[in-house]
Amino acid sequence: MNYHITKRENPLDRQKSLYYPQPEWGKMISEEELAEEISYASSINAPDIRAVITSLKEVIPRHTMAGDTVKLDNFGIFRQSFEARGKEKEEDVNTSDILNSKLLFRPAVAIKNKLRATIYKKVASPKKEVTEPTD
Repeated sequence: MNYHITKRENPLDRQKSLYYPQPEWGKMISEEELAEEISYASSINAPDIRAVITSLKEVIPRHTMAGDTVKLDNFGIFRQSFEARGKEKEEDVNTSDILNSKLLFRPAVAIKNKLRATIYKKVASPKKEVTEPTD
């Protein structure tokens, strides 16, 4: 995986900046491309794989919205969480204090181990656009 260096404000001391590695993401792999790739590696045809992916996209949110945790063996666990605003009194807390819903994914050990084998390569930092001053 490629990365570049970027300068950002230090979250612990806003007066200072630090340099951080920043991932360089490659192309977006479409569902169709993913289904084709899985099809070549198995005896299942691409349309059937796409049907399974479509079903997962419907079933996983339905279960996590109900508060369930979805575990795909040797892949990982999906669960829903949210950001919320705090209140001083318990009786003042209500659903309007829930701000952002998010889907969390915790990869299985097998996936984590594969990710640990990632080889990182430093690339040139992206060029910042220089704008001409206007009169």
